[in-house]
Order: sequence, then structure tokens, then C-alpha cells
Amino acid sequence: MKQTLIAAFVSVLLSTGLAYAQSQKQQQQPQRDREAPTQPAAQGEKVTLTGCLMKGTDANQYVITDKESKEKTTFPGPAQLDRFVDQTVKLMGTMMVSDKGDKVFRPESIASVAASC
Repeated sequence: MKQTLIAAFVSVLLSTGLAYAQSQKQQQQPQRDREAPTQPAAQGEKVTLTGCLMKGTDANQYVITDKESKEKTTFPGPAQLDRFVDQTVKLMGTMMVSDKGDKVFRPESIASVAASC
């Protein structure tokens, strides 16, 4: 009887240890997945453009003329940008490269710098 109790106790300890080891292995797996994403990050370079914002020729199209380089960047944007037209603004966003090799600016935020250009 004493040997049966010892055998049962050892059996419980072993199964508990195996269950613990298995749960530790399962908990570690999701952590590794977070460290090594399977999909690549979106391409694009974060940029800030400061200059005069003007309305473009098409609907929902805008042009910003960089204050320092005088380079013009045309980009699509929401109608909410209309209230910043003819002002000096600071646009932050991402400069993407299209399949054709063209640069495409995607604005993410805007701040007014001056009430006029």
C-alpha cells in the first residue's frame, strides 16, 4: 500500500511537471512571433514639409511649396485641408514611391505656421 501511494505521488509530480513545461513552451511562442513579424513594414520615408499650401488643379488635390528649397509637392488630401489654403503650414507625412517610380506624399498631420504665405 505504501508503494502504491508513493507511485501515485510520483506520477502526479511527473504529470504536473510535464504540464508546467508544456504551458511554458506555449507562453513563449507568442512572444517570439511578436519579435519577428512575418509581414514587412510599410515602405516610405517620414518627412516634414514646411511652406505655402495651395489648392491643386483637381478636386481634393493640394500643392505645398517648400519654404527653403522652393520645390513643389502635389498630393491628394481631405477637404479639411481647405481651411489651411494660402497659409504657411507644416505638413508631416510619408513619402512613398509608386510602382512607376513617382514620389507620392501621404499627409498625416498639419500645423499652421503663419496665417499667410
